[in-house]
Amino acid sequence: MSEKASIFQTVQVGIETTPGTPVAASKKLLACSIVPSVKVEAEPFRAAGNKYSSLVSLNKEWTEAKLEGRLTYNEILYLLSSLLSKPTPTLQGTGTYKWVFSSDTAGEDAGKSLTVEQGDATTAWRSAGVRVAGLKFSFSRNEITMDGDAVGEPLETGITLTASPTSMTPRVVLPTQLSLVMEDKQADLATGTPITRGFSLEWSLLNKIGLVWPIGGDPFTVETEPTLEAVLKLATDSVGMGLLTKMRTGSTKWFRLEAEGATIESTYKYTFRIDFPGIISDVGEFSDEDGVYLIEYTLTGVHDATWAKAFEITVINDVAAADL
Repeated sequence: MSEKASIFQTVQVGIETTPGTPVAASKKLLACSIVPSVKVEAEPFRAAGNKYSSLVSLNKEWTEAKLEGRLTYNEILYLLSSLLSKPTPTLQGTGTYKWVFSSDTAGEDAGKSLTVEQGDATTAWRSAGVRVAGLKFSFSRNEITMDGDAVGEPLETGITLTASPTSMTPRVVLPTQLSLVMEDKQADLATGTPITRGFSLEWSLLNKIGLVWPIGGDPFTVETEPTLEAVLKLATDSVGMGLLTKMRTGSTKWFRLEAEGATIESTYKYTFRIDFPGIISDVGEFSDEDGVYLIEYTLTGVHDATWAKAFEITVINDVAAADL
């Protein structure tokens, strides 16, 4: 019998038609690791007069998965479609597609559930009804990373991995492709001049999905109160220190983080863009980075009544809806 070598524990995913009903996990992501684990809630019982417990009651069992990897212009569609919803892309040119993701502030997002398989040719297991519960993107000139978490139904053991999974060639978002625009109005983001002394930005939407436990059934996912934040590090120049005035007045500031990659066709390029309004809710300590003195701001993402949303993520690539 061969050993269960860690390096060969493949993870595959498939987008479910009916939440919680397993489908063939026919896609293998190459730029993101999804690592499932078994989670339980159990309660020991010790009868009066006994020193040790006499039984353990298993109350709940579910799957949690950690997500980590690199942001790409194509594979990110799977994660955003689960965290938010799967939009219908708009054709640009003849083979370029524009995907726009947002969240309904006052209603449910129709996020897609996933079937996640893990294992090798010897033994494998799967979890159905998996939803991405949160994502965080970290941008700097040193690296661009992505991490998050997902929740789903208990693992089903004794399965066979879906044969011959296919993969996209990862179109990686590179630090050299980034720009950051900061404006007072949303309408000015498209024509705004990128700031030159922004050193890092973390944008996160966390704790968006939770589990509910009915009697006699598997857990199912529901939306919970999410945390929408960004953490921005700027040089302590007039731009960076000028945000203190915005903080003191409780004013909204608008941001556009954009990456633009290679040309797909004609004037269309691979694009990843986050637009969001934020209000400063905290200020971190001053810090040094390569000899430059920085200030850190935490921004709470807010819903804008005129824009009718709290953020928008736009992805332009060569992936049609049928390719997911």
